[in-house]
Amino acid sequence: MHEYSLMEDVVASLQKSLEREGISRPGAVKEIVLRIGALDIHSEASFKQAFDVLTKDTPLAGAQLQLEIVPAQYTCRKCGYNGSVGVGDADGHQAEPVVECAKCGEPCIVSGGRGIHPIDIIVED
Repeated sequence: MHEYSLMEDVVASLQKSLEREGISRPGAVKEIVLRIGALDIHSEASFKQAFDVLTKDTPLAGAQLQLEIVPAQYTCRKCGYNGSVGVGDADGHQAEPVVECAKCGEPCIVSGGRGIHPIDIIVED
């Protein structure tokens, strides 16, 4: 359900951008490249399914959705190790997710890995 709600906002934003550009023909968009934080996505398959459902009969219908996951990061205060946190590696529902350091096992607070980053829209010529 989280993916569907988030994708509703993304699709609404994309449609506004397309309207401003005068693009209204269903299927006019070939590809969408969406960068999303690893803590904001639980399932890439659910995200893509929500996109397909929400874009039916819109200029986005049939567009390929390419997801680029932006990992979250952490720096261990004990050993100084810098690590990345991918999809499902931390609880994105927590205000300050915590993971174990991959090097020493110390609990570390995760930063970044949230939000929608710039979106590329590739339109048919």
